[in-house]
Amino acid sequence: MPKKAIFTRDHILNKAFEMLEKKGLEEITARNLAKALKSSPAPIYGFFKSMDDLKKELIERSKGVFMEYVKNQKTELPFLNIGMGIVTFAREEKQLFRSIFLREKTHQGLIQEFKELIEKEILADDRFMGLPEDVKETLVLDCWTYAHGMATLTCTGYFENPSDEFIKKRLMESAASMIYKRLEESSEANNLFKDQG
Repeated sequence: MPKKAIFTRDHILNKAFEMLEKKGLEEITARNLAKALKSSPAPIYGFFKSMDDLKKELIERSKGVFMEYVKNQKTELPFLNIGMGIVTFAREEKQLFRSIFLREKTHQGLIQEFKELIEKEILADDRFMGLPEDVKETLVLDCWTYAHGMATLTCTGYFENPSDEFIKKRLMESAASMIYKRLEESSEANNLFKDQG
């Protein structure tokens, strides 16, 4: 009689995360995961109340992977590092990017949560501390929109395996111009206010 397989919670999560990276979130069902574990679904439900609970933990792990890319210091410019992180995440972790950002059924709250994580990183930059809140919000939205668009084009193959240099150049030439435009507008508004004072 073969020895009964014993699974730990981490073993199940690790196997589910492998499936997420290869096939996407939709493929993670109790049946598919049990098959990958060469088991019945019983051990899964021994550790997780539902597949939704397991998927929430996978999303949390995905956030950790995503934030490692976003926090990677490739240059001395925080905005550029964040943009490069989003695009390289899409290039190197295609299924994770799809599962988080390109699913039709993605809960808007999830994308908002990721955007807020990025916003927190961006607004930690001392150069933007004195800006009015509306300028900061517009700046974050502009940068998020551009970086997310470039990441989507990378993930879906429009930009086929772009190099770090290509990503950096596109971000510097396009996204950076948005930043400087917002900073310039804010500076002009501040000067106008001072002149009227």
